[in-house]
Amino acid sequence: MKFPVTQFGQCIIATATLLLCLLSFVGQSTAQDFDLPIEAHKIPFDFSSPAQSATYTPSKASGKGFSVCVLVPHMKDEYWISVHSGFQEKAKQLQLNFDWHEAGGYLNLDRQVEQIRTCVSKGHDAIVIGAVSAKAPKLLKAVSKASQQVPVIALVNDLASPDLTAKIAVSWERMGQMLGEKIVSDLPKGPDRQFTVRMVSGPSSSGWAPILERGLREGLKSDRITVIKNFEADSDYHNQFQQVEAAVAECGPNDILVGSAPAAEAAMSLINLIPCASKPKIYATYYSHAVKRGLRSGKIAASVVDFPVLQGWLAADQATKLLTGSLKNKQVGPTIQITTPKTLPADKWAIVSEAFR
Repeated sequence: MKFPVTQFGQCIIATATLLLCLLSFVGQSTAQDFDLPIEAHKIPFDFSSPAQSATYTPSKASGKGFSVCVLVPHMKDEYWISVHSGFQEKAKQLQLNFDWHEAGGYLNLDRQVEQIRTCVSKGHDAIVIGAVSAKAPKLLKAVSKASQQVPVIALVNDLASPDLTAKIAVSWERMGQMLGEKIVSDLPKGPDRQFTVRMVSGPSSSGWAPILERGLREGLKSDRITVIKNFEADSDYHNQFQQVEAAVAECGPNDILVGSAPAAEAAMSLINLIPCASKPKIYATYYSHAVKRGLRSGKIAASVVDFPVLQGWLAADQATKLLTGSLKNKQVGPTIQITTPKTLPADKWAIVSEAFR
C-alpha cells in the first residue's frame, strides 16, 4: 500500500538528504583537510639532503583488520600527548587498531627494547617507534631483528637504522638552527654589546636533544654570542625545572635561556624569583600550551613549532598506506615554523586539544 507524500514529508526527506550530504562532505573534508605544508627530503631518511615540498594525499584505504604497535619515550609532557592525539584521531578515522606503549623516559632503553620484542610476539602488523636513542647498539639490534618480521616506522625522533621502512619526522638540527638564527636576529643593535646563552635540554643519549643542540649552536654563530653551558635532563617538567633552577641561579652573565617546552615553562616561574640583576630572555625549542601562554604574555620571545599533532596523524596514515600497499613517500613531515607573540599557529596541528590533557 502506498501513502501519498505530503509537502511536509517532502521537506523532511529533502532536509534529511541535505544533512546526509553535509555529513558526507564534512567527512571528506576532514580526510583531505591539509592546511599545512608537508615536506620530504630528496634522499629519504637523510635530513642533510635538500628538503622539498611534497604533495600528500591521505590514505583512501581503510586500516580495518590491521594492528599497529606504537612505542614512544614517555607521556610526561604535552609533546607526546599531542602526537598521541593526532595518531588516535586518524587511526579512528581509518579503523586502524593500535596499542600505545611508553618507555617511561629517555633513560629507559632496556624497557623500549623489550617493548619491541613484545610488539613482535603479539603479532602486530607494524611497529611505529619514537626512539629513546638514535644510535644505541642494543636498540638498533632490536629494530633490525623486528624488521625481519614486521615493518618498522620511525616517528619524530631520529633513529639511525638501515632497517626502517618509513619515517615521519622533521629535522631536529634544522629546528635548532632556525631558533638560533632567530635569537641572533633579535639581538639589540650595537656591536659592542655581548650576550651569553645557557641551554636546558634533554639527555645527550636521546634521538633529538644533541641533534637540536648541534643545529642551535650553528644558528647561534655570532661574534656577539657566547654559549656558556648546556644543562641536560629527562624532558619531564620536574627534571627540567631542576636544571632551569641550576641555570638561572648562576648570577653571572645570563642574557638568554634556551630550553625545551617544560624548561621554558619552568623559567617563566623562576626568573622573577632569583636575586640576580640579569633576567634572561626565554626561547623554547618546541611548542606547548605553556609556551603558547608564555608567548601571549610576552614572557617567551619565540619558539619553534614542528606540529606534533600532525606528525601523529601522518604516522597513522602512513602506517595504513604501508599495510595496504599504497605507500609512496617513505619519509614525510610538516614544514617547521618559528612562532612569536605575533605569529601564533592555529592549535589544530600544533598542540593537543584540551580534551586530551
